[in-house]
Amino acid sequence: MNTIDPKWSITDDALSLILHAQSGLIKAGYAANQDAILMQVGKLGGEMASALVRRETAVLRLISTVEAYANAASEFFFFSQGLPAPKMPFTWPARIRHYANEHSIDLEACDSWKQVKAGIDLRNCLAHGLGNLTDLLTADQALGSQMKHIDVNIGGNRMHTTNATVPKLSQGCRQFVLWLEEQLVSQI
Repeated sequence: MNTIDPKWSITDDALSLILHAQSGLIKAGYAANQDAILMQVGKLGGEMASALVRRETAVLRLISTVEAYANAASEFFFFSQGLPAPKMPFTWPARIRHYANEHSIDLEACDSWKQVKAGIDLRNCLAHGLGNLTDLLTADQALGSQMKHIDVNIGGNRMHTTNATVPKLSQGCRQFVLWLEEQLVSQI
């Protein structure tokens, strides 16, 4: 994707993973007007729409890809400069501080940060609350308005994805990866 250094293929890899996460919905027969197909979940009962499962899986993959890319891009930057990379952060607040301190890059200044941030909150809800709002998310007064950036509704102590969620999040993730690459390459 870039003309600076072919070693920055980590960007191409991240973009391929983002595309693959979104295309998984399409290959599985996902369509905006498709009726949900129900499947039995576990021996204790309950049903979950398979389209919902595919959307939630795509969200997990998209945000994981962006996290891995942000870490790998920073490490590669230091490697390309012949410098030892500092310890990589584990959380998004730490990652934001890392980029500000080590690269003078404000991740929240990216135009697509709103979609990525909403995706992070949705991923946290799915990963740490199994779809239910965590205490930390419940305390966030702006959560409802933030989630509108990726068409997620909040109700009944849960986040509810829509057919537009994954495409909007995928677009935001692609833009974020390309923006971050541009910021780092401009410093080389």
